[in-house]
Order: sequence, then structure tokens, then C-alpha cells
Amino acid sequence: MTLFPNPVASWLSSGEDFLTQGNYAQALTAFEQALGLAQHSCNPQAEVLALQRLGSVHLGQGQPTLSVASIQQAIAIALEQHNLKAVYECHRQLAQAYKSMHSFELALHHLEAADNLRDSCDRPATPASAQVGPEPLGRVPCSTLAEQGKDAVLRLFRSMVEQANVGVAIFQDERLVYGNPCLMKWVGCDPQALGRLAMADLIVPTSGSSAVLEDAGPQEGQLLGQQGQVLAVEIYATTLAYRDSRSVLEPTRNEYPFGNRPALVTYLRDISAARHMADRLKASEARYRSLIHHVPIGLCRFSVEGRPLDANPALLTIFGFSDVTAFLDASPIQPSSPVVDQGQPLLWSDYLSQPNPLKDCEIKLSRPDGRYLWVRVVARAVREALPSGIADSNGAIQFYEGAVEDITEIKAAQQALEELAMRDSLTHVYNRRHFIDLASREMVRSARFNRPVTLLMLDIDHFKAINDTYGHLVGDAVLRDIALRLKANLRQSDILARYGGEEFILLMPETDQAQAWIGAERLRRVVAATPFDSGSGPLSVTASVGLSCWSASADPGSLSSLPHINDLISKADQALYRAKHSGRNQTQAEAWLYSVSSPIV
Repeated sequence: MTLFPNPVASWLSSGEDFLTQGNYAQALTAFEQALGLAQHSCNPQAEVLALQRLGSVHLGQGQPTLSVASIQQAIAIALEQHNLKAVYECHRQLAQAYKSMHSFELALHHLEAADNLRDSCDRPATPASAQVGPEPLGRVPCSTLAEQGKDAVLRLFRSMVEQANVGVAIFQDERLVYGNPCLMKWVGCDPQALGRLAMADLIVPTSGSSAVLEDAGPQEGQLLGQQGQVLAVEIYATTLAYRDSRSVLEPTRNEYPFGNRPALVTYLRDISAARHMADRLKASEARYRSLIHHVPIGLCRFSVEGRPLDANPALLTIFGFSDVTAFLDASPIQPSSPVVDQGQPLLWSDYLSQPNPLKDCEIKLSRPDGRYLWVRVVARAVREALPSGIADSNGAIQFYEGAVEDITEIKAAQQALEELAMRDSLTHVYNRRHFIDLASREMVRSARFNRPVTLLMLDIDHFKAINDTYGHLVGDAVLRDIALRLKANLRQSDILARYGGEEFILLMPETDQAQAWIGAERLRRVVAATPFDSGSGPLSVTASVGLSCWSASADPGSLSSLPHINDLISKADQALYRAKHSGRNQTQAEAWLYSVSSPIV
């Protein structure tokens, strides 16, 4: 049984107990204490065992990188001590660690190395179901490398090199003097070619230098095959200098064919698959960037508060910017920007905080040149992913990303269509349908606040004669001119519309019958005061006016006495009829009676 100093053995035993219980935090502390005491007491065997146990703890904690680092330290010390059993156990642990990292090629490599060492150990074959890792305390160790002698060491290292899945090449005087089977398979030549191949014929670094750098860390290059094949490799190089049989292996000139001249040892790892994957990723990224750069729709990334974080060229064009930095500095879309979503006004930041996953809204903004800009934004939240990389619908929002479309022309067209729907195409005043809608709402408001309202109907006298005498074009010109004269003499609150044919209708809020009479007479005189141009001479035109007034109710706030707009129109029409039959070019009024029981809408 292996014996350690009492403090070291105590910490190792405690760590074993904690490790068995799955208490990795306590086990880590115990094994670290054991390692420190072993190093202080210069006990390399205890160091190896403590490092192996630390590797098991790190792997149990889900930290395979730390596990590999600890076990590699252990295997280095075990090699110095020629402890074949510890080397075997370390290879088994490394295989498990690399397997958890999905580095299956490295895991297989270490399993093969462990299998090659099994025959050299005084131990029974380990069942497949046995636990992978260092053996518990108290096991009988196998013989060490030192006990087996130099031949065992040479067999071990030869087996490791020849069965490695990386290429190993040794150069002297820039000529190949050794290549392991993996390298020779890649190159495509037999061992008889050794000595005829120069380094420059085999390895071409991609760094631009003509040869592999000595004692260099990893550098990428190309391995040139004899049949023209090219393999992308990662190259590690180191120089070995032999000092007259003073090395650990104590070689003699006859035993080691390389003599005492320096040798450049290179290790080559096939990275063609990784390079191919990197090239595919780079090409995919290039396609993605090209799509983002050339797509004609603005794309943007927003912060959680709603400020722009990034933009593609199409979005910069929409807002009139030449570069992303200026756009982000100006931040034309602010958290306080007004949003229109299904007719409900909101602030942009408030809209983003709503629970609906897809944001689809319209925002009215302004460009640097002062022009108004309408944009439609369709965005979604990007949330933190689970450790597995799968999207988490409940994760914290990192940012929003989406498309921004310039709809200024669409909004202008919509507004134009709305104007066409509510305007008379000839005179450009309101049409009859829109007037009824506005007037009905104004009458409800007047009743609510107990204010009077008056309605006027103005009819052009003898308009049929004008059409018959001068033509319909002149008649249309007269209608347009009268509409302009009327609009120029109205208040902003008055509502003017073309009721039909040669009739205009006018609603005057906050106006009683006396005030309306004065206004109606002013409009009648405006029409008659200046002759119209008929194309063949001046044309005098007059108009008749009828008005009806709804006065304030005796019961303020009551809508029971409010007439329907059609009733008010009917009263004004009756007054207009009297004006027509009383000689035309005059104003008549029709008083409103509260007994009218017309429906209210």
C-alpha cells in the first residue's frame, strides 16, 4: 500500500470521502490542501495523485478544461518519475475529459495510448464498466518505467509516436530523417523516401516565411503530398539538441541514428475539416452581410429602451444619413417618439414594453432636412438563450431587431384619398356626406354646452340660365369662385359644404339667429358685389339665403330637445324657399320650435 505523510494522507482521504458524496466544493479544498503539502514535502507521487483527484473534481463540476490542465500536470510529473501506472490512469482520465468536451478524436487518442500502456502494467485488464479515473488509495501500484528499464521506455514512446493520429516529422539539415506512419500516409510515400525529402518539399507555412520557424508555437501551413494533394495543417516545432549521452534516455551514437546534430521536431495536426468549416462560415457570413447591405428595406437593432444600436445602408438612406455613426449619434427614433398602433397613440418605449411578441406600428418622425417622415416598424425581441443555446421565451430581453419601411408616400396617398372622400371635386369644399357627419357632432357638442348653432343654405339665383346661356364651363367657374368668396369670409369654426347642384350649406357654431342673420347678409352681398368673368363680359350673379337657428335649451346639458341635423336643414330649406319666392337675392329665417320630436343620432 502506498504510504504518504500523515497530513497529506489525511487530506487525500477527506477529499475521497467528499468526492464520493458528490460534495465537489469540499473535495476541491481537500485535494488542493493535499497538493500544497505534497509539493512542500517534495512528494511527487502524492502530487500526481492529488492532481488526478483535482481533475476528477473539475470534471464533476462541469469544468473539463480545468480537468485537462490538472491531469496534464499529473502526467508530466508521472513521466519524470517513470510511473507507468500513473501515466495509464492519466490517459484514461484525459479520454473522459475530452469526451465531455466533444473532442472525440483526442479522447480516442488517449484511450489508444492507455491501451498500449496496459500490457506494460502489472495490473489486470480494466473492465469496460469500471470507473475511469485514478484508483482509490491503497491499491498496489504497477511497476514503474524505471523498474522496467530503458527498453520499456523506448517501446512506450515509439508506440505513442507511431500510433498517434498527428503527423510527427524530424528534420536534420532541413532533410526528413523520420516520419511516423500518420505523416507518411498523408504524404503518400514509403519509408524508403526518408532522406530524399526536403522540408521545403513537404511543409509550406502560410505565414509567408520559406521554412518552419524553430521553437515556434502553433502556426498554420500546408503539407504537400507526393501525388499533388495538399493538406491544411497546424504546425508545432521544437529543436532538440543532444549532448553526448546526457539525455534522460542516455542514447549512444550507435543506438540513436540521428547522432549529436540538432534536430527539428515538428508535430502536424490535420485542420482541413476545421478550415473547411471556417471557410463555409466565412462564406455564410459574407452572404449574410451582402444580404443585409443590399436589401432595399431598412433593418435596425434597438436597445431595450428603443434607441437604435445598428442600421443597414437602406435605413441610413431612409433617414438621410451617410454613415452609421452619425445616425446613431442623432438617434432619430427616440423612446419618446409617438407611435400609432391600431389608432392608439403611445410612446415608442411604452409600446415596446407591451406583451405582444411582434411589434408592428407606425411612427411619425422628422429627417435632418426638416421634412416629416412616416415609417412602419416591425420588430421582435431577442432574449437571452439557455446554456444549451436554445432560445428561452422567458429570458431577459437583450435587444429588439426588425425592419423599418418608409411609408411617407403611402400615408400621403391615404391622406389624399381621405381628402377626396370628404371634399367636393369641383369646389374643394366639404361634400354633403362629410358635412352631415361634422354638423351632427357639432350639434351634440352645442347641446352639451348649451350653446346656439345656426344652419344656412345658400342657392345661386337663376343658375340654370347661366349654364344655358354661357355653358357649363362658365357655370363651374362661377361655383368655384363663389366657394372661394364664401370661404374667405367665414370663421375657422364654420363648416362650409356644397350641398348639391348650385346649393351651398353652412353650419355656424356658437351663433344665435341675430348674429347669423348679419353673417348671412354679408355672404349674400359678397356674392353679388363683384361680377364674374363669363369669357364674353361681366356676369352679375346673386344668391338667396335661408337660415334656421337652434337656440340654447332652457335645460342646460339636456339632449332631449336637440333636433336631427335633417330637421335643421329642412327648416333652412323652408326659409330658402320663401326667399326664392319673395324676389330672390335676400335672406329669410325660420325659427326653431322646441316641440319638434325628431330623432337624435
